[in-house]
Amino acid sequence: MKRLTAILLLLSLLLGALAGCAEKGKTEENGPAPSPDTPAAENTVIETEPETELTDGLPDTDMQGFELHILHHSQEWLAWAYNVLEAEELTGESLNDAIYKRTDTLENRFNAKIATETMAQVNPDVIGKYVTSGDPSYDLFMMYDLRITGAIQYLADMGTLPCVSLDEAWWNPYASSIFKIGTTQYAASGNFSLSVLSRAGGYAFNTDMVTQMNLPSPYEYVRNGEWTVDSMMTLADAANQDINGDGQTTNADQFGIESSVKEHFLRMIFGSGIALITQDADGYPVFDLPTDELAVTKMQHILDVSSNGGWYNTTSQNVDSSDAMVAGTFKEGRAMFITSNPNSLANMRDYDFNFGFVPVPKYDAAQERYYAPSFGAELSVMPLSFDADRADNVGMLLEAMAFYTQQNIVPEYIETLIMTKYARDAESAEMLAIAFDSIYFDFGINAWQEQVAAKLLKGSFVGLTGNFGSVLQTMKKTVDAEIKRLIKQISN
Repeated sequence: MKRLTAILLLLSLLLGALAGCAEKGKTEENGPAPSPDTPAAENTVIETEPETELTDGLPDTDMQGFELHILHHSQEWLAWAYNVLEAEELTGESLNDAIYKRTDTLENRFNAKIATETMAQVNPDVIGKYVTSGDPSYDLFMMYDLRITGAIQYLADMGTLPCVSLDEAWWNPYASSIFKIGTTQYAASGNFSLSVLSRAGGYAFNTDMVTQMNLPSPYEYVRNGEWTVDSMMTLADAANQDINGDGQTTNADQFGIESSVKEHFLRMIFGSGIALITQDADGYPVFDLPTDELAVTKMQHILDVSSNGGWYNTTSQNVDSSDAMVAGTFKEGRAMFITSNPNSLANMRDYDFNFGFVPVPKYDAAQERYYAPSFGAELSVMPLSFDADRADNVGMLLEAMAFYTQQNIVPEYIETLIMTKYARDAESAEMLAIAFDSIYFDFGINAWQEQVAAKLLKGSFVGLTGNFGSVLQTMKKTVDAEIKRLIKQISN
């Protein structure tokens, strides 16, 4: 199993290392301006050994006891993501011990100390306090993604850190690029924290149900490059059945997908290569979705294929909660799919049926890559009170941590997931590697959820109402005003 996950990781690294920090452009037929060398849809396992070992390329510098200081969220508050940065001791638990070994290895290599502290919420006012007082106590803060723009006037350019390779896979450049506004990188997603990877969007599915119904496995679709919105919804529609025979839809029936409006439709939107917020030629946010005809066509199709019963048509205005009709049906073995991510798979360890994990489907087979939307995690930001004299050591340690994690801890994370009852088969390891290689952010959810994503969902997807033209035009005035406020905030 270790060999399998190591090979999967190597494939992911090699694919990701070729990708530039592509800016997100308008929706295209094959997705929103991916780097042409990032074919994440090609996910075959290559049973070959690398000719040379991939290294971080950093010199073994003696930092003479230098201490790196990071403040981030407690695991208790950010319970929906895995954001453990440091292990106090070896416990025999593989992921804990891998994190402990990382700290020990790098501290010995550089003669330095990696000091992490937690608090319930690292809000903008927390960072503001340090910046306005000129207090350089922390080199790095980890912020909840939705709160980053609220602190933007306090943040320095992470792109200026020496040694940090923001265009490499271990910094998720395709995702982090949305927080490069103008010429400034206000936040980044380094894999020294598993927080973002733990939120990689996908779907868990009941493999026993697929087998019993004699349906094609989602894994077959993925391997054939045909895991699309239509193929997934065809399976979901087949699973939607009146199992008690009363002729009515009740909580006792079987459903295709258990999900909230938000989790299902945002996966389908982003997985189809649709951008809610794009960037102009100067790197500033633009809301051009109302004039993106291809994006509107795709959203209408997603809405149409979700109206056949595979996804329950709720009229609830609560976009964050699953409808009461389907809540709990996956756990009870009466739903084929449930929106999921690696962190939430942990809650399924006691389920008494077999399940697997698949990435979010592509819009169609012509789309070249998958997109794994990740939102609700913590990202790295650097305060303006940062001591520039520390930059060389800080950058070197962050790069070493991110690279070490990609090489050694991510494989352990995948193995931890598949060796428990989270995902019980080798195929799920391959699927998780695809998701990790496809991390995707959108400013309309990772920064402006209420201003953009929530309004679109409530206006067009709640109750499957559609009306995209009028909804998007109504949104444009308020979103454009939000963009102007952000640019003014940055300018000031």
